[in-house]
Amino acid sequence: MHPAVGAAGRGHSHGPAQRHRDALRRSVVRLVRVEGARLQRALRTAHELADLADAVTLPAFGRGGTAERKADGTPVTAADREAERVMRRALAERCPNDAVLGEEDGLHGPEGAPTWVLDPIDGTRNFVRGIPVFATLIALAVDGRPVVGVISAPALGSRWEATAGGPARHDGAEVRVSAVDDVADATVSFGGLNYFHRDGGLDVVARFTARTARQRGFGDFWQHCLVATGAIDLAVEAEVSRWDLAAPKVIVEAAGGRLTSLGGNDTDSGGSALTSNGRLHDDALRIVAGGA
Repeated sequence: MHPAVGAAGRGHSHGPAQRHRDALRRSVVRLVRVEGARLQRALRTAHELADLADAVTLPAFGRGGTAERKADGTPVTAADREAERVMRRALAERCPNDAVLGEEDGLHGPEGAPTWVLDPIDGTRNFVRGIPVFATLIALAVDGRPVVGVISAPALGSRWEATAGGPARHDGAEVRVSAVDDVADATVSFGGLNYFHRDGGLDVVARFTARTARQRGFGDFWQHCLVATGAIDLAVEAEVSRWDLAAPKVIVEAAGGRLTSLGGNDTDSGGSALTSNGRLHDDALRIVAGGA
């Protein structure tokens, strides 16, 4: 650059370069506002879907209904199917260009489109047995990554929500993960031990039991929500599906935590899950791997 040009650029704050930078900043601000507005609209839609599902599941809860066994061995009830059906119908009206992935009816919609990920009843066995720890899980994924999450547990009277970047909220109040930074002081929760046994992973449970202060088996969505609210510090699951993880991942990460596979992969595609307050994540991964 010629010295005179450089001097001119430095001396005139409103020259072409500065005007370009200002325009770029304004463009970025507008983009952030637009994307934020879109996320908020999607969050409102997710709450509307949760309301529809709650209107199906809560009246059916505690009525002693029976569950069928699906091909993969997991249970399904009429309420599972109806809750997913009403949510799909609402999405077809509100978001006709989006895809929908649901536990009961699979993936439908345009390839590459924003995708709603639905678990109509997470905790179906609890639901059937009259245990109030069940929920509808709703997420919106864009470019394969979940950016909106809502978890509604009507029998508990609780709802968790977040958009990518936070904040995370529980019943309207902002929540954060715990500040525990030593595994020896941590509370860990496990999913079904039968899955660990089937996958040869009971040694993982044993190692966490030896290293942590308290161990519980809250399971399903609830243990991830407890991490998000700071009530516990770690949650470990041997087998999960995408619809089990998409909404919890948004909420946990918005609350300051982490959710990966047991191998440390940053994914919500299913397989396994390790949820933490973030501070303990690397130590927890070492425990999974068999390290000290």
